[in-house]
Amino acid sequence: MTAPTETNDAVARTLAARMIDHVEVELEAFVGAARMTVAELAALAPEAVVALEAPLNRAVELRLNGAAVARGELVAVGDRFGVRLTEIAP
Repeated sequence: MTAPTETNDAVARTLAARMIDHVEVELEAFVGAARMTVAELAALAPEAVVALEAPLNRAVELRLNGAAVARGELVAVGDRFGVRLTEIAP
């Protein structure tokens, strides 16, 4: 027979898990970075191209609160971009 405190703990964990399922988070896709001077930044105009310090075939990194949680490749999803996951952090 299960002790009442063990049952209460299990119920509390289940409720907490269900509550956290509804918390919204922001997941960011990091493609690459660029270094430039303030003058170069100020000189940017519409349709300017900023070269990123990343090769074309480099994996896109997904970050949750700044921490890498997955990697994948860019894909087209209709008229938008998406990321097909290839690796999920343990």
